[in-house]
Amino acid sequence: MGSQSLPTRIVTSTQAGSASTFGIMKNHFFAVALFSVTAPPVIAQPELERSHLERSHIEANVPQAEEFQRLLQRDLLAFFNKMPGSAVSAVEAAPLRNEPTQTGLSYSKLYFWVTVMAGSSVRHVGAVRVAAIQRVRFEVTDFLPVASIQARPREVDDVFPAALVPAIQERAAGK
Repeated sequence: MGSQSLPTRIVTSTQAGSASTFGIMKNHFFAVALFSVTAPPVIAQPELERSHLERSHIEANVPQAEEFQRLLQRDLLAFFNKMPGSAVSAVEAAPLRNEPTQTGLSYSKLYFWVTVMAGSSVRHVGAVRVAAIQRVRFEVTDFLPVASIQARPREVDDVFPAALVPAIQERAAGK
């Protein structure tokens, strides 16, 4: 995006009525033209504010480190125990990204590769997206089991950030 220039009116000596008025307008036009060429873009400041906004949303929603694992386990267990035929005893969650993702004003999102256990048997394996909510809970927004990822690989693109798609598809392929 280029810099904006102020509107100008070019006044000729016959329109101005005197040579001194023309001189003032000529200097004004020169200053505006110089400003248009040398003014830095105004894009940088909103980017700084956006980063601050992102950080504030993440800080307001992602639990503190000492509570993070306990809350994540509690809420993943609750989600998978609601699935039909599940008596889930444990959930192993490996992060797919080291930091939360913040988009606009939504809750911060985190991404994990999960292995869901019922006793000593594996019930579910796949990718999960969770929203961190007010530092007190996580809500599973999407779960894609390995079978779904293998059958419909494009579905991963619809749910997860593009940077995570190759890693998710590799894990689903058993690589």
